[in-house]
Amino acid sequence: MEAARDRLERNVSVATLVTAALGVAIVIGVAVRAFHVLSSDFPLNDGGMFYAMARDLQENGYRLPEFTSYNSGDIPFTYPPLGFYASALLDDLTPLSMFDVFRVLPLVATSLTIPAFYLLARSMLTSRVALVASVLAFALIPRSFMWLLMGGGVTRSLGFLFAILALYFVHKLYAKQDRSALPWAIGLSALTVLSHLETGWFLAFSIGVFFLAFGRRRQGVIDSVILATGTLAATSIWWIQILAMHGFEPITTVSGAGGSIFSGGEATRGAYLGLLRVVSTSEPLFPLIGVLAAFGGLALIGRRQYFLPLWWASIILLDVRAFPTFTVVPVAMMAGICVSEVLLPMLEGRQPRQERTTSTPTLRLRFGPQTAVLGAFVVFAVVSAMLRTNGLGGEAPNLRGLSDAEQTALEWVREETPSNSTFLVVPDSAWETAKTAEWFPILADRYSITTVQGTEWLSDGGFDRARDIYDDAYGCGYQTTDCLDELVEENAVDFNYVYIRKGDLGQCCTTLLDSLTLDEDYRLVYAGEGATIYLKQDDGEPAVLAPEE
Repeated sequence: MEAARDRLERNVSVATLVTAALGVAIVIGVAVRAFHVLSSDFPLNDGGMFYAMARDLQENGYRLPEFTSYNSGDIPFTYPPLGFYASALLDDLTPLSMFDVFRVLPLVATSLTIPAFYLLARSMLTSRVALVASVLAFALIPRSFMWLLMGGGVTRSLGFLFAILALYFVHKLYAKQDRSALPWAIGLSALTVLSHLETGWFLAFSIGVFFLAFGRRRQGVIDSVILATGTLAATSIWWIQILAMHGFEPITTVSGAGGSIFSGGEATRGAYLGLLRVVSTSEPLFPLIGVLAAFGGLALIGRRQYFLPLWWASIILLDVRAFPTFTVVPVAMMAGICVSEVLLPMLEGRQPRQERTTSTPTLRLRFGPQTAVLGAFVVFAVVSAMLRTNGLGGEAPNLRGLSDAEQTALEWVREETPSNSTFLVVPDSAWETAKTAEWFPILADRYSITTVQGTEWLSDGGFDRARDIYDDAYGCGYQTTDCLDELVEENAVDFNYVYIRKGDLGQCCTTLLDSLTLDEDYRLVYAGEGATIYLKQDDGEPAVLAPEE
């Protein structure tokens, strides 16, 4: 009797310790995410097009418009609308402004992905140590929050949150044959599709992988058909309207923008490189969690437990553009398994053991060298997750909003240039992270020929054309004004103003800037801390000539 009571007390103690550790992991993850968002009073990086689409909904009485007003007004309003409805309603019904919503909503949804991941990991992992380590790894992998915290996270964060929860219920449905999970899986799958189309694709093929691993039985086939049919029916309120307005073309066009191993060309090459590089966590300095995941994956393969490594590989092969975000789910679990089944036994001088099959394994954690090593790992991962310094690797430097100085420059453009002006915003980064080019049509209210966002939905090669113009303009930043003339001629576009931003590292594109200063065809009209703007002389004078600051 006394021995049984002692075992019960030890189990309660272990359960309390695990619960506390999980709580700490979630708090750390939320704190890291809040640190990035609260460091700027403007939405991080992107979101300009989505801002316009939320406004379009409001102005159209919450009915789906045919086109968005963003930039040129010719982009079909075919993007899944749930995030826009949520943003518009929060703007209308709460004290938050739309800019506030584009900071707060991604933060809240991205923070909720941590407990959502915990549910999925608890369902799939049997080791408590692996579970705690997995949740902490997920909370601190930069790619688990990088693109979700940005202004564009009003769609991406919701999609990822619903997808993780959907996979939790799909796993219960297939692996545990719990049919009560089916309605939840249908509802959450529908919410995923209505939030973010690319995440819907990730969810769809992940369900296929789950089926092959856990659901290959007659009832699993029936449940899969019901799940697919139910999701299609639940999302019909959106896609029927889209088909009525635009047909299939915009959706089929955007579906090819991400690419897979079957796309050929750069997409296929990117898929193979993703596999060869193994680590894609965007950790600066050193990819600690990514390396742990790689060893965890090798340990699983050595034990012929192939599911997590194969799921990781399938994500890379089937979604070349966004796989670093989606792979964080299996990567975090493999990192947790490495800690539990490889690292801790090694630190304790034991042989690595197989993951236990019982649902309540003993928690083997002692104060000593292993605790110091694990503590150092956690500190390193926390610091890495908070770093945004340029030149350290990773993508964290993109977690910045437009500076006050650049917002001032864009306000000047709105107030002091003709409303029909066309701008060439000189790029200084890849188009996916070109926050100035994306927010320019919103804050400046002028047309930008170098804004790529939204053109994925255009047919007849609109996306490729927009990227070509952007790439040409990027190259011009390091050449003379002759390059601008060639850009106009080769792409059949024109502009009235050249806008060159001043970023975090100072003035961009000094070669072009010097050439513009010496070229009589251009005149300096704005020289501030946020940007330098030139007017083509043959296009007349600006309403006001801004003094140098």
